[in-house]
Amino acid sequence: MHKTMILIMVLGLGFLTGCGGENMSEDELVDGRETVREQDVEDVEAGNFPLFWENTGQGERQFYTLVQLEGEVKELLGDNYWPEVNLSAAELEKLTGITEDMYVDFLAERQILDAHIDTMIIIHAKEDYVGTIEQAIETYRSGLIEQNRNYPQNLSKARASRIETINDYICFVQLGADTTALADRGNEAVMAHCLEENEKALYVLEQAILQ
Repeated sequence: MHKTMILIMVLGLGFLTGCGGENMSEDELVDGRETVREQDVEDVEAGNFPLFWENTGQGERQFYTLVQLEGEVKELLGDNYWPEVNLSAAELEKLTGITEDMYVDFLAERQILDAHIDTMIIIHAKEDYVGTIEQAIETYRSGLIEQNRNYPQNLSKARASRIETINDYICFVQLGADTTALADRGNEAVMAHCLEENEKALYVLEQAILQ
């Protein structure tokens, strides 16, 4: 697919020029946050609306529901997208402390087996709670790293997870699927693979939300 080929080429160049065989520091891996803001775009509660088009005077702009954002990631990663169980609002609150009054809508999926930790969370935050949700997700991420200290492959996957804020959407991706074949090459190989999968997912989400 044309979009996928462009994405893989862009990400491939990024990893070749950005990594260069250099290991990431602990600080870089422990803080997985990035922020992307769009300028001069009207706030729209996209999680509550079906896919639609708006005429902005400079062309038409497409808005996605959270399920459709998830679909974009699934389409790109294919069988390498492992999250399959939807979390309820109560389960999200138990895991992260994020309550229903903080967001417009959310989507949270995790792997069905407790032994695997692949997870994707997208939260459309209410304006006053963006920072609060960011901090809650960062705390959740730090907890996952601590919980998996004795499980090398999962630890690498947790350390490679990423948090990105795109306008008022907070996205957490902890992907990578099956890393068994990479285990013999060491934790850095597992982490590099998971980082690449996470960057692919975030790229798709960013393009969809900011278009």
